[in-house]
Order: sequence, then structure tokens, then C-alpha cells
Amino acid sequence: MQVNKITFTKFMKKYGYWIGLALSIAVLITVITLTAVGRATVPDDDFEPVDTPTISFANPLTEVTTLKTFSNTALQYNSTLNVWQSHKAVDFAAEEGTEVYAVMDGTITEVTYNYLMGNIVKLDVGGGITVVYASLANDVPVKAGDTVTKGSVIGQVSDTAKSEANDGPHLHLEVLLDNELVDPNLYLDLSEK
Repeated sequence: MQVNKITFTKFMKKYGYWIGLALSIAVLITVITLTAVGRATVPDDDFEPVDTPTISFANPLTEVTTLKTFSNTALQYNSTLNVWQSHKAVDFAAEEGTEVYAVMDGTITEVTYNYLMGNIVKLDVGGGITVVYASLANDVPVKAGDTVTKGSVIGQVSDTAKSEANDGPHLHLEVLLDNELVDPNLYLDLSEK
């Protein structure tokens, strides 16, 4: 009995680190694999849209050219970050300095800067709906607390969103319904783009 205990102790002293490392790597690989498989098996068709009130936004730009569309579970390639990711917004390409308009009457709740998303304006249009404009130029003409009307200029297109720098100047538009990101296309009429 004593010989087996000594042999086991010697073995563990000699190889214990490597055994522990191998087990840790095996567990990590298993977790990553299960996570990837779990994500890969969720088809885009399983997305259940949020019930939204029937309202219609004005277009945020005079000429609308969609650069990237909304995707909840389908992955899109972000060449700036070199990753595949969902894109819970709509990006509209436009020349630097193109005016960006309020899509509805509302109140500006926030004007901030974020390194990844650039200059951001949040517009509360009521009914639990907040419109988020990002990648705006530095001279934002509105401030928190301002009341704006549909069609009012709230900023200019730029390329301040560093997480999408390779896309060039564009407007990154998000819509939140009760603090949940929803497809802006539910509210926009882009048929005349």
C-alpha cells in the first residue's frame, strides 16, 4: 500500500502540472464548441419580431443608400474589427457632412461621444421608442433636453464610429422599443431609395 502511495505521489509531482493543463484545455475546448454549436443551430427564421405600433418615420437622410442592413442573428462581416457579428442597426452611406434629420417629433435625451460608435444622439419619440443616431460629425447642433420636429437637422454624417471605420462616412441608425433593439426598417419607408 505504501509503495502505491509513493509511486502515485511521485507521478503527480512529475506530471501533475501537465495533466491539469491538459484537462483545463479540454474543458475550454468543450465549452467553446458547445457555445459555437448552440449559436450555429439558431436559424435566423427563429427570430420573433417585437410587436411594434404602426408609425412611420421620415427618412433620416435626403438620399438613402443602405450600406448594412439590420441582422439579429445572421452574422455580417465587420472588416474594421475583422469579425463576424450581428448588426442591430441600419447603416446608410452618405458623403461627409450630409445633413441628418429627426425621423419624428421628439426630445433629445442624450448627446455623447463613444470611441467605437463616434458622436451619438438619442431621440425619444414617445411610445417607448428611442432612435439612436451614431457616427455623426463633431459639431452636433442639438443638446440633451432639446425638442425637435420631424425633419429637423440633428447632425451631419461622418466617420467617427471607429468600430466601422472601413465603411467610410455613414449614418449608423438604431431603434429601441422599450430598451430592446428592433429593426429600424419596421418604421422606415425605404421604397424610394
